[in-house]
Amino acid sequence: MPGGWLPLVLLAACGFGASAQPAPTRGQDPSVEITFLDVGQGDAVVIRSPEGRTAMVDAGRLSPLRFLQQMRVDSIDLLVATHPHADHIGGLDDVLTARPVRFFMDNGRPHTTETYARLMATLERLEEVTYLQATPRTIVLGSVSLEVLPLPTGELDHNDRSVGLVLRYGDFTAFLSGDSERYELGYWTERGRVPDVTLLKAPHHGSVNGFTRPFLENARPEVVVISVGADNEHGHPRPEAMTAYETWADRVLRTDLHGSVTVLGYRDGRWEVVTTRGDDSVGARGEADVDVAEGAPAERDAAKGAGLSLTVVPDAPGNDHHRLNGEYAIVYNESATDVALGGWRLCDLRSRCFRFPPDARVVAGRQVRVFTGYGMSDGVSFFMNNERAVWNNDGDEASLYDELGALVLRYVY
Repeated sequence: MPGGWLPLVLLAACGFGASAQPAPTRGQDPSVEITFLDVGQGDAVVIRSPEGRTAMVDAGRLSPLRFLQQMRVDSIDLLVATHPHADHIGGLDDVLTARPVRFFMDNGRPHTTETYARLMATLERLEEVTYLQATPRTIVLGSVSLEVLPLPTGELDHNDRSVGLVLRYGDFTAFLSGDSERYELGYWTERGRVPDVTLLKAPHHGSVNGFTRPFLENARPEVVVISVGADNEHGHPRPEAMTAYETWADRVLRTDLHGSVTVLGYRDGRWEVVTTRGDDSVGARGEADVDVAEGAPAERDAAKGAGLSLTVVPDAPGNDHHRLNGEYAIVYNESATDVALGGWRLCDLRSRCFRFPPDARVVAGRQVRVFTGYGMSDGVSFFMNNERAVWNNDGDEASLYDELGALVLRYVY
């Protein structure tokens, strides 16, 4: 990929993402919304400015599209890969193919894995995505700024080349740094790049090498969020890390215990915490947690085919009949094995159907999309070749039938 450029990117002035919605707020004050998705042992963070500008930092090991659907994230202004390990970039390919993305940023350090190669191939194909290397710069998302920190040089492990970001919204500040370990944290600390922060995403999932005393003395976080999988093989978060974070922070939250964690930051430095698994002992300024699972897609009635999910994105930008491929259905395979789709049918409430070709399949942990309009199927994207929109914006029903005509999934919205 080409080297980094554009020293100042004013995303708020780009006119991109006309469908962006303002980030939800509690009360009357606008806030920046930072959500740490519950993606297991990995990282995936969604940032939404009060104006509705959206950035996503990493995407976990598997597809995070169900979370984006629940959060009604229709487009992404900035997509960041902190470093090329699979538990951070595994889901990026799905994000790029399912959501319009304006800018993509990484640390410029390649990897030899199939996951990385697939991501790069997707980026090469998507000419509308502008590539940025993570060189020092300030990126503006409406009233929120993201400072990209300088990266250390030399022969370093991928973790110690993680992209570091300092988010600022008035007096509210957050520090995000992927899997940074002691060397990179020390590099930033020694150069005075670690500010006093409100929110810290625990580096490297709460590992013993993901913090130093000088780093925490500079950061002095009020809230720490640890993105970590339950009973993971690494033993994260480590007791030493938990002790260190609890020494400094008023609240320490973990995605394995609290589910997806959203921190709402206000201009005057106040903050609130919202989680998807309630726990009265954890909240912002003494408030109990609030369930933010509201607004999720309608429940799916699966007659069989455990491990598959079905959703529909019905509302294309502008006139649906003129932007036929702006509406589509997603079949996501949450299981550990591939599922053959040859001969299966996807139908709407009026029995307008699409039949999958004989060799169609959805790979384990991946998704396929069925677009309404015309196109050439490639095994991941399929096309109904309809001349008019299929999915009603004000409510419809999608049914998935296997090759014998048995109902597998039904999605009602």
